[in-house]
Amino acid sequence: MQIILLILKLLGFLIPEKKKFYIDDKWTIELPANWDITSKEIELEVESDNHPIIETILFQPGSYLSIKAYYLDISKDDIYKKVEADIPDILAVFENIMSKVENKKEYKIPNHKSPKFKSYEYTYYEYDKNFYAITTGIFMKGRLLKIDIASTIKKEVEKAIYYLFSIKEVEPKEMEFLKKLRIIKNKYK
Repeated sequence: MQIILLILKLLGFLIPEKKKFYIDDKWTIELPANWDITSKEIELEVESDNHPIIETILFQPGSYLSIKAYYLDISKDDIYKKVEADIPDILAVFENIMSKVENKKEYKIPNHKSPKFKSYEYTYYEYDKNFYAITTGIFMKGRLLKIDIASTIKKEVEKAIYYLFSIKEVEPKEMEFLKKLRIIKNKYK
């Protein structure tokens, strides 16, 4: 069976081509090969580790479907030093961010339950269009990864929510290589 799948994959059948994108050099997400990426610096009214927050924007050219992602390192005061915040603290930060969104309601990802995930769905108006969005918080000790998936078409967003399951943390060796590459790139700007 594996040989047949390999042959079909080599011929381009059955499995659509995927491309790996980096979210702030810390995570990867696999999306169809026709997606593109950009990023911008954003400001939040949330305490983080005092570094600029870079929002990664993944989009499908010719479509209103987009995925926006950023992460926060979150610490708390301990008796003698700052330590990584626990999951309940991370959830509280996510809820604080989401408290600014009007008309939201909790969204349950079909066939998925985890205390380290929470999603909300809502609509908003932008560029003379109504957008449907699902925002998901992914909670890890000391970190919050926030993902917004939005489009003018609700079914596109509900289908794209499954891309979340392809998110993986970048391995430390790969992360070091990416840091060195960024330093070299900035040096020659």
